[in-house]
Amino acid sequence: MIYLLVDSSGFGGVESHIQQLAMLLQSQQVEVEVVFLQHYPSHPQYVQLKLHRIPYRFLSDSSVTGFFRRLKGSDVVHAHGYKASIISRFFSLFAPFHVVTTFHAGERLSGRLACYEWINRCTAGLSDNLAVSEQIRKAQLFPCKLQRNFVHCQKEMIKRERHATLQVGFVGRLSHEKAIDRFVLLSHQLPDCECHVFGDGEQAHLLEGEALTWHGSVPSMASYWQHLDVLLMPSRAEGMPMAALEAMENGVVVLSTDVGEMRSLLKSDCIVAESDWLSLSTRVIDLEREGSGSWLALSHYQQQRVKAHFSADACWPELAKIYRLA
Repeated sequence: MIYLLVDSSGFGGVESHIQQLAMLLQSQQVEVEVVFLQHYPSHPQYVQLKLHRIPYRFLSDSSVTGFFRRLKGSDVVHAHGYKASIISRFFSLFAPFHVVTTFHAGERLSGRLACYEWINRCTAGLSDNLAVSEQIRKAQLFPCKLQRNFVHCQKEMIKRERHATLQVGFVGRLSHEKAIDRFVLLSHQLPDCECHVFGDGEQAHLLEGEALTWHGSVPSMASYWQHLDVLLMPSRAEGMPMAALEAMENGVVVLSTDVGEMRSLLKSDCIVAESDWLSLSTRVIDLEREGSGSWLALSHYQQQRVKAHFSADACWPELAKIYRLA
């Protein structure tokens, strides 16, 4: 059995990664269960797990020890996030299960979170470790493999046309790292486009009075991708963002700053230096003026790129080795 362990209170890139990972394991006839350290009411991932018939459970403070002590040598705990990783490594000292942890965070942390992440890195010698970007991998103190995020891809290419008025979106946490402030400023440079924001967070107040459509936090983007033509990512920091992979798989053109693993994902004309983020508006304007042909060619290219290198099928052989299934 493989247990995907996480302490999660909302739905973002980590949760999307866990969803994709659980679906991949199921498709390979591997027993999997998502384990939450705590229960958070109205968590959108519970609905998604039920939809895909993925089993999940919650651990209270009193049941954590019992859960780990029942594990066998053939069991794998794949922990995501500092809290789940530290707890899993600690209990691996007293039980024979195999621990795998994934480092997701590409941004710089401060205060208490920075302290927890330091403990996470210092205890990583007790687990097999993965990182979603080369930058994150190089920052680790112990051996760590690069294992980029992936998405499940349909066999056939998604055939769609762009909207008459280009629909430009921001998807993710409304935070300094994801640069919602930059997206707002970029939207001012795009008067001939319609701009949308999907997400919530500590900088939501920056959207007040802005001429864009704020959809708030949605449990899944699956039914919304068809309403967008371009995903704009002016981020200050990233790992390998699930939003970018999902957008590309759904035929939405992704334009981004050069952070995290974006250079391994996008063509050079779809990426700009992080300090030159304002020029993203120029690329959007070019796409808008060039018409549907240019947009469609780029949409098809990005779909093919994801299918070839960032699909579940492409990533499974390496994951099977990590889980000691191959």
